[in-house]
Amino acid sequence: MTMYESFRQCALKNPDKTAMVFYGGRIKFSRLLDLVDRAAYGLNGLVKRDDVVTLCVPNSPSAAIALYAVNKLGATANLVHPLIKKDGLVKSMEKVGSKLLITYDLYEERKNLDCKMLVSDSSYFMGGIAKLYYRLTNRKKIGKISGKFESLFAYEPLVGSQRTSTGRAIFLPSGGTTGDPKIIMHSDEAFNGLCSHIDFFLSEPVKNYTAMYSVLPIFHGFGLCMNLHMCMTQCLTSVMTLKFNAKSMLKAVEKEKVNIITGVPAMFIKLLACDKLAEADLSSVKDCYVGGDSAPEELVERFNKALVQGGSSAKLHVGYGLTETVTVCAVTNNKYDREGSAGYPIPDTELCITDGTKKLPPFEVGELCIRTPLLMLGYYGTDETPIKKLCGEDWLFTGDLCYLDPDGYLFFKQRVKNMIKVSGVPVFPSEIEKLVVKLDGVKNVAAIGIPDETKGEVVKLFVEKTDEADEEQLRQKVMDECKAKLIVYAVPKVIEFRTLPLNAIGKVDRKLLK
Repeated sequence: MTMYESFRQCALKNPDKTAMVFYGGRIKFSRLLDLVDRAAYGLNGLVKRDDVVTLCVPNSPSAAIALYAVNKLGATANLVHPLIKKDGLVKSMEKVGSKLLITYDLYEERKNLDCKMLVSDSSYFMGGIAKLYYRLTNRKKIGKISGKFESLFAYEPLVGSQRTSTGRAIFLPSGGTTGDPKIIMHSDEAFNGLCSHIDFFLSEPVKNYTAMYSVLPIFHGFGLCMNLHMCMTQCLTSVMTLKFNAKSMLKAVEKEKVNIITGVPAMFIKLLACDKLAEADLSSVKDCYVGGDSAPEELVERFNKALVQGGSSAKLHVGYGLTETVTVCAVTNNKYDREGSAGYPIPDTELCITDGTKKLPPFEVGELCIRTPLLMLGYYGTDETPIKKLCGEDWLFTGDLCYLDPDGYLFFKQRVKNMIKVSGVPVFPSEIEKLVVKLDGVKNVAAIGIPDETKGEVVKLFVEKTDEADEEQLRQKVMDECKAKLIVYAVPKVIEFRTLPLNAIGKVDRKLLK
């Protein structure tokens, strides 16, 4: 079954249920399905089976419609961050041979792009007041738009699906297990399979749930699968938002009686800092999950207290996952919970710890390996793979140091990879370093992640300058270049000038940087 077919099956069974709530606007499953079929008809002249369509969009009903319409046509959705810079977007599209870009009205880089493009009106599905406010406050940024995505809704619905469930459905960006930027290929089965385990995640039968708050972005496996696709295939209302705002979220949780909250650690930190949390009614909340990065135990404890104060019996659960396995592959829940644990393996998933040649017993630290039917199809454009033989079986080698206890609970120690996660968003040191080292006055450069109370990690950049370069002028030049060429999460928070330490083979010794 394809992702579209799984969504369609749910929509036909629950036509009058609200599928999405978006800034006061409400969409039933029947209408959403109709719009997906209409958009598919409109795209049919632009996209054919096995083509790649790039989606550079924030969370919105139009983003979901585009995703399922592309899937219905048998094409592949290449998802990128909606704040990606022009160079990064062009590079991604060229790498996968993308035939079409679907983006949004506030993406200013679109004005400098020369490609086949449709632009979504982010306010299209908003309620009246929110729509008016959005258009008035953003009219200068939006400007004139030719080729609106929503114009596809005027077409007749496309009958029949052109896709089989065996091919590449989704391309997701990731650091891979080697720390270098990769494009990960996933099938329909991987996303549908993870959603089929919903009863494992929830503390009550799914029939007792009505709504989930969807703030996690769809370019990330966590947001795409556990928020959007989970809601659209399990008959849950997705309360969507373009970007996170603590006060707005608390209001939405109360008004829509939200049962499930998911987020990255930075989101829960901001919620705890919000003065409205103490008086918020959280009694409808049954389950909360934090992922995308390691969550400090103190954060979990503090938010659990806030849930109790808000009248909820829920707990904030943690998990471990990789984009190579769609997202989460181990998680704590009401049944499987152990202090300090990063989770218990979900159904049909095996974990083991290895020293590289053999499996290690409980409590011994080594590299975590995973076996699951939800595994990626591979990395696009390369034969490189983290899937290797261990004791005669194929396992995904994660590059993360962990251990298992005798009952199978996972305990995370540290990431071996150099990848940095800022507010749960992967940031690749190599991209920052390749950009900055080209600047006049720079001899060498290294980027690392340093702890941050709000974002989990931020980027610290070490720059070794030439003798003649002026430090302050170079600092400004580096910041200007980073802001112009990098995604906002990758812009350094701290820049330190120093001679970089080298190891025996002449590479920067990152262990000595902090």
